Amino acid sequence: METLCPKKIKEEIEQKRREMIFSAKETGFQSGQTISASQELDRLLNIFQEELQVLPK
Repeated sequence: METLCPKKIKEEIEQKRREMIFSAKETGFQSGQTISASQELDRLLNIFQEELQVLPK
């Protein structure tokens, strides 16, 4: 698993979300580009969730 600070992960999540939305508008929801961006967004969200569970409360 990658170790990134939560702020950096949030920035990457927002960038990937914008990229996915743009791709969906330009190429459609089922295009390879959109699906790839969605999968990468899922990966980043999973990393973020795991980091939240590790951080002290």
